[in-house]
Amino acid sequence: MTTRITVALALLASLSACQPAAPPAATTDPAIDARTAAWAALGKLPDWSGVWEIDWRNTRGSAPRPQMKLTPEAQAKQDAFRAAQKKGENLQGDVANCVPPGMPGIMSQPYPIQFLYQPDRIVILTEAYMMYRVVFMDGRPHPEDPDLTFHGHSTGKWEGDTLVIESVGFAAQNRLGPGIGHSDKLKITERIRRVAPEWLEIQMTFDDPEIFAEPYTSTTTYRHLDDELREYVCLENNRDGADSNGRPSMRLE
Repeated sequence: MTTRITVALALLASLSACQPAAPPAATTDPAIDARTAAWAALGKLPDWSGVWEIDWRNTRGSAPRPQMKLTPEAQAKQDAFRAAQKKGENLQGDVANCVPPGMPGIMSQPYPIQFLYQPDRIVILTEAYMMYRVVFMDGRPHPEDPDLTFHGHSTGKWEGDTLVIESVGFAAQNRLGPGIGHSDKLKITERIRRVAPEWLEIQMTFDDPEIFAEPYTSTTTYRHLDDELREYVCLENNRDGADSNGRPSMRLE
């Protein structure tokens, strides 16, 4: 009899081990339950894990960037900037003194980027300058009077498998192109989606009535890398100085 009981207990134990684990039981704390559900929902979002780098070789055959259509005032400023460059002026930008490029320049650096998901926001890490962008995903509006920052104030939402980001409130130092600044009316809209297992596409639309005669849109393709972000320290061994007007200049000693 003892042997039969032992065998039966062993059989029951083995069957129990084969049963799938039960889902976590709800707690008595609504806040914990809500947080658990919010983190679980992230698993249903498009998978952009790993790091991404611009497809500089254009192996996917992306179309060339279209020409910007500037307002007469903005075009005159760009023409003056290019004329100064021909004279040997304005050859270095503020980034020569470790000022970050801001938006949109930070998204087109020759260094990889990475996306981190959280329930109420998405963080975009960039190896260049060790910068990060925060995209609020909780439905909040832009501030009526946002602090002007290099990356602006960004809010986002999902449209199917596409992340749509709208950013406003950019620092005056930001440039949209060589000799092209912006006004306080600038709005940048990004549409990001994974077009293939190894490819990510970011479409940017710039809307600034004081700079563009019509909204300008460009598309950049990123390839997936089996790699990780590394440290980037701009000040290390920096030998760039500034001239009497505060413009970046080379200083050799």
